[in-house]
Amino acid sequence: MNSEMESPRSPSGAYDMRLPVLITAFSRYETTRQVIEAVRKVKPPRLYFTCDGPRNENERVVCDRVRSLVELVDWDCELHTLFHEQNLGCRASMVAGISWFFDQEEEGVILEDDIVPDPTFFQFAQELLEKYRNDERIWAIIGNNLSAQAPIAQPDSYWLSAHGYGAYWGWASWRRSWKNFDEKLLKWPEVQRTGSFDQYYLSEDEKREASMFFSMIHTGEMSSAWDYQFDFAKILAGAANIIPEANLCRNIGFGEGGTHTVNTSDNRNRTELHQARFPLKHPEHLEVDRERDLAYFEAFILPSPWQRIKNKVKVLLPDSWEEKLVPLLRVMRGSRNG
Repeated sequence: MNSEMESPRSPSGAYDMRLPVLITAFSRYETTRQVIEAVRKVKPPRLYFTCDGPRNENERVVCDRVRSLVELVDWDCELHTLFHEQNLGCRASMVAGISWFFDQEEEGVILEDDIVPDPTFFQFAQELLEKYRNDERIWAIIGNNLSAQAPIAQPDSYWLSAHGYGAYWGWASWRRSWKNFDEKLLKWPEVQRTGSFDQYYLSEDEKREASMFFSMIHTGEMSSAWDYQFDFAKILAGAANIIPEANLCRNIGFGEGGTHTVNTSDNRNRTELHQARFPLKHPEHLEVDRERDLAYFEAFILPSPWQRIKNKVKVLLPDSWEEKLVPLLRVMRGSRNG
């Protein structure tokens, strides 16, 4: 492989950016600004920007400041905004925003307000959205790969995961996938009763973990998640996600203000951000890498005993559980370590 083939292309015009981009936000000004600045580098022809509404009058000022970031859109594009007057909450606002996006677009990139992509992610996503546009074996293209330590020139540019690893931290997909989204997991009781997912699970640990979350979402005990439902639909469809060899999107939202990423010492809090290498090297056979999926699950998903206690406590608390639970856990952890 020569040096030209091993080098990433410049994001400043080496390819024709055709993809629309959706950015979902709420009240985090600084992280949202960084996301928009990253998108600004590739200048998508259509940009969708949606923001949840404030929970109180004091929060309205903060939310309005986030919405003012549309002023950074200084390139020639169609700008569409969806600003909610009332607070919908994490799940409902995400679902509303993504549905709004796919009502108008057949395919595109979705970024939350704390996901910063490398510019090469957009070309990576665009090429693969076009390549697999009519291949229903492929569900979504993920930009995040926590296990990637550095970009590697030799292997394939991506691999297939049936299990949603990594997270939907920067992703692209099609309307054809999103139309199967089932917010309440209406088919979960039948799946659970018949054991139809048993051959899907990689291990008893994964079965226990996934079943717990699917059950909590179905019963309404967990009301903030939306990505488990998207993965559930993917499993039912027998499809898989594309995971890049390099980490093309970084989550900068760990810590104060995060919804599900409040702990900065979380091992998913990675600082690596790589560039995709072009031309892409496609796998010879489209097969799910179960061994790699299991290693990913055990490294980044399998909870510690302490996290399992936290998960169980979640069930007893309302949507704002983290605001109330995190300070208590810090006190408990401090006393335990002391």
